[in-house]
Amino acid sequence: MKLSILHIVLLLGISFSSSAQLKVTNLQYRNDTLGQSFKLKSNIHSAVKPYLIIKSKNSQNSTLLVSKQLTKHKKNTFKAYPISNLSVGLDNYNGLTYDLGLGLGMDFSGNNYFMSAKYLPTYSKDNYFTDSIINTSFVYPGKGQYMVKNMYQNIDIIAAYKLNKFFTLFGGHSKNFFGDGYRSLLLSDNASSNPFLKIETSFANIKYVNLFQGLKDIYQIPNQPAANAIKFSASHYLSWNITKEFNFSVFETVIMQGKDSLINRGFDVNYLNPFVFYRPVEYSTGSADNILLGLSMSYKTRQQHQFYFQLILDEFSLTEIKTGKNWWANKYGIQLGIKGNDFVIKNLYVQTEYNYVRPFTYSHGNTGQNYGHMNQALAHPIGANFHELVSIISYKQDKHQLTNKSTYNSYGTDSSIVNYGQNIFHSYNNRLGEYGHETQQGLKTNILTNQLIYEYALFPHINIYAFARYNYRFQINHMGIQNNHSFQIGIKSRIWNNYTDY
Repeated sequence: MKLSILHIVLLLGISFSSSAQLKVTNLQYRNDTLGQSFKLKSNIHSAVKPYLIIKSKNSQNSTLLVSKQLTKHKKNTFKAYPISNLSVGLDNYNGLTYDLGLGLGMDFSGNNYFMSAKYLPTYSKDNYFTDSIINTSFVYPGKGQYMVKNMYQNIDIIAAYKLNKFFTLFGGHSKNFFGDGYRSLLLSDNASSNPFLKIETSFANIKYVNLFQGLKDIYQIPNQPAANAIKFSASHYLSWNITKEFNFSVFETVIMQGKDSLINRGFDVNYLNPFVFYRPVEYSTGSADNILLGLSMSYKTRQQHQFYFQLILDEFSLTEIKTGKNWWANKYGIQLGIKGNDFVIKNLYVQTEYNYVRPFTYSHGNTGQNYGHMNQALAHPIGANFHELVSIISYKQDKHQLTNKSTYNSYGTDSSIVNYGQNIFHSYNNRLGEYGHETQQGLKTNILTNQLIYEYALFPHINIYAFARYNYRFQINHMGIQNNHSFQIGIKSRIWNNYTDY
């Protein structure tokens, strides 16, 4: 597998020297509720995650890496630390719930490289909604398949190696994210970790990203064995900070089968060209690979507020749009949002976001070429055929942080016979006709979720926090009404995002 060979080369390459001097202390996986990523004074490209983080000479606070923040450190550093996922709680459907997980993290950094490895096995009994996801998708949200019943694991390995002031190589087994929002319609960290190789090229006010990922299709058609097929993705993301305030970015990705009915393709080397648009390559090779295009824009204000926008195009015809007949293959999504730190009062973070995705977006006629990995969407966790509104308010004072997160979703679910365009793992060939496809078609379902979370920084230098969390989920459709309440307390490492709010 060519991707694995490149991955190994990268990991071996961190031992070689380079003229660049870089001291990286951490990686930022989580959403940035402290506003570091959208300050006007920084020239970072906030939509490309995870961030590299270094320590400022003049402050104890971590700052996000930009090309000018290069420091000279001659000594290598090594750090090992515990990772915790310990909690106990109650759920009004499932009764007692718990997470029993202890793991280990290790970081190794030097003049121009950083490597991090994290392993966290967990034995759990989950709340009602998480159980429902597992029972339908056969994977734990964001973490992949169970090792054994009720036991899953987080495995995260990532290496960064700065060749010089222009080029940085990343590789490992982890997640990537393109976007400034809480969700991303381009690429999010919703699905489980996967092997990847990433090349970031930075010059002037531009960052150009080449990302290659190894993915897996485990979708199971009823009464048939699971696919267990390897697939790959190759993506470009070009981010341009036109001014200190305004960013414009373009995105493209291709999903390709590792094996079809005729041959074992592996990774198609035609997509390794770092500068070409993928649609011409697809046509020239005669393939029917799944191509998605997108763009994003953001605007930062002097008050530490950021407006952001995303557009994803799967298939699209302006002629069909003008007819107003709702052609099934007009597949696209839109995101609009605003977030701000020190909103009205110091240390108050506020974010509001709207997401809309048309039916059948991200799906494909062949389920092995949809935009998913391990039965989880690579973009939005709902998949497609929905409207969503997200609201986040978070206040931090010293070691205390209180966050309230609300979502309202309205979408149409598929039936056992007909694909209405919500589940991206269903083939779009199983649809009703060419026209008349509207968002929320199918079984219209409205869902309100609310999470109230208190966190106390026990050991912030290793991201361990005590927490108490109350979750509420209300669902209504023609089948009935569900009210789900759950409460948890515990001690967790605040490292990864985990999405069960939909």
